[in-house]
Order: sequence, then C-alpha cells, then structure tokens
Amino acid sequence: MHNDHDESSKVQISHRVALLSIVGFWLFYFTIITLRGAGLGYDHQVVMLGYRAVVTLISMGITFLVYLILRRVVGRSLKHAIAAAALLAVPAALTYATVNWIAFEHLDRHFPSKHDRKTTKVIIEKGEAPPAPAAPPALPGGVMAPPAPPSPPAPSASRQVTIQVGGDEEDMTDEEKKPIMVIADQGANGFFFFSCWAALYLALCYAAAVRGAERETASFRAAAQSAELRALRYQVNPHFLFNTLNSLSSLVMTDKKAEAERMIMNLSTFFRTSLTGDPTEDVPLYEEIRLQRLYLDIEAVRFPDRLKVEVEVPDPLRTACVPGLILQPLVENAVKYGVSRARRPVTIRIKAREDSDGLVLTVEDDGDPMPENEMNGGTGVGLRNVRERLAARFGSDSSCRWGPLPGGGFAVTLFLPLSRHGC
Repeated sequence: MHNDHDESSKVQISHRVALLSIVGFWLFYFTIITLRGAGLGYDHQVVMLGYRAVVTLISMGITFLVYLILRRVVGRSLKHAIAAAALLAVPAALTYATVNWIAFEHLDRHFPSKHDRKTTKVIIEKGEAPPAPAAPPALPGGVMAPPAPPSPPAPSASRQVTIQVGGDEEDMTDEEKKPIMVIADQGANGFFFFSCWAALYLALCYAAAVRGAERETASFRAAAQSAELRALRYQVNPHFLFNTLNSLSSLVMTDKKAEAERMIMNLSTFFRTSLTGDPTEDVPLYEEIRLQRLYLDIEAVRFPDRLKVEVEVPDPLRTACVPGLILQPLVENAVKYGVSRARRPVTIRIKAREDSDGLVLTVEDDGDPMPENEMNGGTGVGLRNVRERLAARFGSDSSCRWGPLPGGGFAVTLFLPLSRHGC
C-alpha cells in the first residue's frame, strides 16, 4: 500500500497545474464555439454567450471531478491510466451534452430563430369544368388538322389539392423529435474533448515523473560523489597519521621531548583544522597552503637540516578555490621519496599559476632520481587518490600529470578549473 502510494505521488502534478489545464482547455472550447457561431450568423449571439458561459463553467466542474478520480489511478501503470481515462470520458461527455442541450433548448423556446419553419398551405377547391377546346382550323387544301386531345375530367366534389410550403410537427426530423439524438451527437464531440484533456493530463503527469526521476538520479549521483570524496579524503589521513606517529615515536625514543611536544601540538592543530571541514567543499588556495606548511613543519622535526620549503603563489591566485587537502598526498610523497632518502638538503616547491585552461598547481622536489620500479608503483596510492578526487569533483575538466625532472627529483602537476567563488 505504501509503495503504491509512493509510486503514485511521484507522477502527480499539482492541483494548480491541473486546474490551469482544465481552464485552458474549456476557454479554448468557449472561444472556438463562439467564433464559429458568429461566423455562421446565428441569432441572439449575446444571449447565447451567457448560456455558453454557463455550460463552460459546468463543464470545468465535470472535468475537475474526472481529474480527482483519475489522479488516484495515475502511477499504477500507463495502461490502467489510459483505460480509466477512456471510461471516465463517457459519463463526463454525456453529462456535458445533456447540460448543453438543456441550456440551448431553453434558449430556443424563449428566443425563436428567424429561420424557424413557417407552414403555408395553398388549397385548390373544386371549380367549373374547363371549356371545350376550339375546333382546329382547316389547313390549306382542305386537309383537316388532327383533333385536339380530350379535356381532363372535372374534379369531383370530394377532391381537393393542397400544396404545403415549410413543415409541421409530423415532418420534423428525428433529431428534432428526440433529444437523445442531439445529446448523443454532442456526447461524441464531448468524448473527444474529454479524451484530449485526459491525454494532456497524463502527459503532464508522466513528464513530471520523468523530471522527478532525473532529479532523484542527480541527487543519488551527488550523494555517491560526496561519499566517494569523503572516502578518498579520509583515506589520506590514516596514512599521514601512521607516518607521523612513527616520527613521534622516534623522537620519544631519542629523548627529544621538546621536539616531540612541538610535533604533538602541530599534529593536533593539523587534524583539528583538516577534519572539521566538509570534505566535499572547496577551500581557498591560501588555506590549503597553510595546512601544507603545517604538515611540513611536523616533518621538519624529523628532517631539520634536509627539508627546505618554497611556496610560489601569486597574490591573485591566493583566493582560488581548490578541493581541501588535495595537495597533501603530493607533499607527503615529496617528503617520503625525495627528502627521507637524500643525504643532502632537498627543496620542496609548491607553485601555482594560471593558464588559458584554468589553475595549474605543481608540487616538486629536487631530490635524487627515483628508481623506475618505485616510480611506477611506490607513489601510486597517493597519486591515484588525487586523480580520483579530481575526476569525482571536476570530471574531464581536470587532470593530474607526474614524472621525473631532468636534473633529478620529481614533479606532479594538477590542472583544474579556476574559480574564486564558493569557497
């Protein structure tokens, strides 16, 4: 029962739309019939206008009753809805035709038309016998002309000839004598009209259902995208936490309490900032850079002499919107594969620039060249995470490219749309 009700409600239109369709249909009927009557020169057009308006208003009410019944059927199946519409159109059409006949029959009785039939009878009564025709004249040469035809017999006293012009009650057509014939004829027209309105109503209902399904699909797609973004973002945090706890453990084991305390404070600030935001929302680029500097400060405790940081972000791009923590896996990889393996200072650069396609972000390091096998597999998790997040957020409008630098080191470049609003 609940499922049927839910399905039915998905294909319903509002009462306002239904009423507008009913009023529009019957106003169209009113206009067409009025123009037709004026074109044919019917009498009493002003009076007929009032009667026709009454019929139109009653017909609107009949159609609204059809709507109230039909809306209970819509949503079960299209076949059932069409059958119900056809069945409901029959009594509705007959009711309309009856109301129409009653109204205009009343009009005919009170305002007879100038075209009404008039009966005229011409009666020829019995008269004198016609005179005998004259004798035919003689032709030259003594030849007699043929005799004239005999005169018709005189009518008897009991006979008369009646010529009638017009008609009387006995000669009225079947439609004039039987209102049911008029109602049936009007009912056929009404059935077509009610069927057309029902077809429009069903079309509006199922169009609304299609739009609702599209909105529902878009909502599900957005929910799935949001869940995917959340999963991808939270996938980063356990990896980072694991590395940080290892570093913290090393500091504790080497009795570096001050460094351990500073790392704990930085770690607390980093997680509080990164986890309180909505993973599906963008952040300004300056906020993303601030979080990465905080992360690098944590890592600098592990590599105080080897880790150098450079940030190159033009002022106009500081407010550009980017997905939150989108740079964190790239910075983490630069520390893991560039700084931790080197025995010399390594610089990690975070750069931003604008090109014709949008915003370009680059994270690179000048560490030692990475072995081929590690380049293909070692950095794959973080880079795949970033690429999937960009695809889920921007689709084909974004991309992620990476590779070794000619002089050593590694670079990852992100291409994404440039926007300064919504973050």
